[in-house]
Amino acid sequence: MNSMQKRRFQPVAAVLLGFTLLFAGCSGSNNGKIESASNTTGNAIAADAANFSYPMPGGIELTYMNETLGGTPERLPIDEEYEGRTGIRIRQLGGAPMTDQKFSLLLASGGLPDIFLNTWLQYPGGPDKAVEQGYILKLNDLIDQYAPNLKKTLEQHPEIDKMIKTDDGTYYAFPFIRSETGRVYGGPIIRQDWLDELNLSVPETIDEWHTVLTAFKEKKHASAPVTFRTLFLGERTGGFAGAFGVMGNFYVDDGKVVYGYLEPGYKEYLKTMARWYKEGLIDKDFASIDAATVDKKMTSGESGATIGWQFYIEKYNSAVQGTGKEASFVATPYPSAVKGQLPEFGQLDNAYAGTSSAAISAYTKNAEAAMRWLDYAYTEEGSLLNTYGVEGVTYNLENGKPVYTDLVVNNPEGLGSDQVMSKYSHSTNFPMIQQDNNLPAKYPATGKSISIWKKTNHEQHLLPPVTPTAEEADEMSSIMNDINTFVKETELKIIMGIESADNYDKYVQQMRDLGIERALDIQQAAYERYLNR
Repeated sequence: MNSMQKRRFQPVAAVLLGFTLLFAGCSGSNNGKIESASNTTGNAIAADAANFSYPMPGGIELTYMNETLGGTPERLPIDEEYEGRTGIRIRQLGGAPMTDQKFSLLLASGGLPDIFLNTWLQYPGGPDKAVEQGYILKLNDLIDQYAPNLKKTLEQHPEIDKMIKTDDGTYYAFPFIRSETGRVYGGPIIRQDWLDELNLSVPETIDEWHTVLTAFKEKKHASAPVTFRTLFLGERTGGFAGAFGVMGNFYVDDGKVVYGYLEPGYKEYLKTMARWYKEGLIDKDFASIDAATVDKKMTSGESGATIGWQFYIEKYNSAVQGTGKEASFVATPYPSAVKGQLPEFGQLDNAYAGTSSAAISAYTKNAEAAMRWLDYAYTEEGSLLNTYGVEGVTYNLENGKPVYTDLVVNNPEGLGSDQVMSKYSHSTNFPMIQQDNNLPAKYPATGKSISIWKKTNHEQHLLPPVTPTAEEADEMSSIMNDINTFVKETELKIIMGIESADNYDKYVQQMRDLGIERALDIQQAAYERYLNR
């Protein structure tokens, strides 16, 4: 950082210091492969970390992919700003989720991008295997050489350091670490105006939800009283399953790793969902609809409730109230079985969930530039940019504190503050330590949602980001590929009435036959190693 930049950002140092205390084509040819930091000096300018300053000279260009399937994303103002400040141009190549065939084809081609943003915990065999197989770099020595800001962050926050390495101490990616507030961002959403009109209270239990949805169907003539995508059933969030004391996938219960689909409560949950579906309370198309269709149903009156992310509330209220219609969308609590009790599950991420973590290709021709570009997010200046955007455009400093401009607060095009900031900042899903940006919401219900959704016992059940050994991960992958497919197909068949929930014990036995007990043993061993890191 040059002296002018140092002076420019000095007033907000105290603000950011408070924020950081969070936890009280491609590179192509194989000829550029790098096996360790000691081999990088021939590929990049040797630099003394103490004397380095941005922007990096040389007009460097790096290739980059993310984990969202699709084509090349639009180049945004934040991309231009990052290039100007770091001196490194990023050429976007689109995305490929870890679980998609496109990812496997990229590995086979030997053409990984210089920087690959993905969920490396999901790599077949685990991140250690990705390093061992020569696809991505082990970053330990490179961090010492070229990432002083990430290194300092890890030294200051051992709880983060523990999360982002494997059991043998290997650093494999620059992490996306959520802020404490940012760990909860989704839950049930409902039409408050319909509740008021029908003289109904916000539902808090499964029985109250049944009463409300029935009223929406019979008295508001909603064709799909509650609509949602399958990812909200009981794995990505607790959905309605938390009321039954269960959630999909692996979690911890009294120090033991369990698999929610094996638990008796899951059978009862599926029975209830099957009954609701038969009664016409659940969207008949839920198994195949996309986000845009859910949005349309929520804003057209076809549906009165859903499960979604925080700014869906902002989006729905803006879409409907902007047309002059009287509609009010608010967050509701995750349901419990008994009124007054907290549900066991809702939506809560680990601070490090493994998503949006940036690994560096072992075939990159400029490991130093990749490290420098990524390390910028962990500087004070980079943190301010990623949180509040560009000074003079999205915020101004008033008494040393960032204050949003009208571009964000009263956007002339009618865009929500989150939509504006998605163009000028990296407030989420980017390799960085997320800071709370206190983004203004047009509707009070948006801001109130997090405090409503976080009232669960989810924290005590979180399985941390464990890393099975390469051999264990290979075995896990082999077992879980079959089980994951089986579980999803069975779940949908039962809810849609194709199969009876009374047969669920048979399906549990089939999971045991497919090796779920061995998978649980592997997860338990990895969990215990994690605790001992």
